[in-house]
Amino acid sequence: MSRIHRLLRKPFFGRYEVPWTWPSADEAAKWERVTFKNPGDGQLVGLWGPAECDVIGTLVLAHPMGKAAKGFWLRHGHADLFRRSGFHVLVFDANGFGESEPVSFDYPADILAAGLWAQARTPELPVGLVGASFGAGWGLCSMARAGSPFRAAVLEGVFPTLPDFWRHYPVAYATLRISQLVWPSLERNLRPEREAAKVIGRPAVLLVYGDRDKVTPPAHGQRLMKPLGEAANAELRVIPGVEHTFAYRDARDEYVSRVIPFLTHALQSAAIPQNQRPNFDGCSTHGTDA
Repeated sequence: MSRIHRLLRKPFFGRYEVPWTWPSADEAAKWERVTFKNPGDGQLVGLWGPAECDVIGTLVLAHPMGKAAKGFWLRHGHADLFRRSGFHVLVFDANGFGESEPVSFDYPADILAAGLWAQARTPELPVGLVGASFGAGWGLCSMARAGSPFRAAVLEGVFPTLPDFWRHYPVAYATLRISQLVWPSLERNLRPEREAAKVIGRPAVLLVYGDRDKVTPPAHGQRLMKPLGEAANAELRVIPGVEHTFAYRDARDEYVSRVIPFLTHALQSAAIPQNQRPNFDGCSTHGTDA
């Protein structure tokens, strides 16, 4: 890791890059610990959980920025929801977060590596992506890279550019502005708004925003819909009463009724020709959450 990279990580992610712990003591038995490499040869650490009923596809979950890292999906119940609904699930730590070693700011490469690992693990199944904030923005960028396996994505709270996101964090925002002078290519190469028009394979993409989200407001989604609509079958959903990254927590019934059918239809369509597609009533989406 270069000196400039080490210096820049601190104001952005220093408070979030802490040792990872399980959200609950009994959670470990439900998951298989896995490791894989990103293009910078850094080791990424994840957890693999098989579907609990008839399998529809495989999902990669890309976490938001926070100390919980991959534990976000376990703590708030998303991972269990998806597994109960017929999806294999891979949660993982982006480089520098949780159990994954710091390598670079190329987080889209981490998500692409996770997608390719998931594809290799279940080559007979289509692969989808679910991301929130940090994970959603870099997930969208990863979908524009060669080899992207993602046939569908649910992206919550996507930011159009780094300045749009970091303006809410004064120290990090000032550092970003300085970095644009000393390392201009860094920010230019990490703009979801620009990469949206380059998404590969015309996947189905659902953008989700909360109307109470101050960090990535619905206006960000409206900006992204124009470029994304050129390369994907894109939809925008604004959910009332929802704060940043908490659509499932704040509006559980609406999240389940919108997201699960969307992913089911998109991944079934990607896997099977329409005239050969069976009727699928889905699995239970109810029960105890993590």
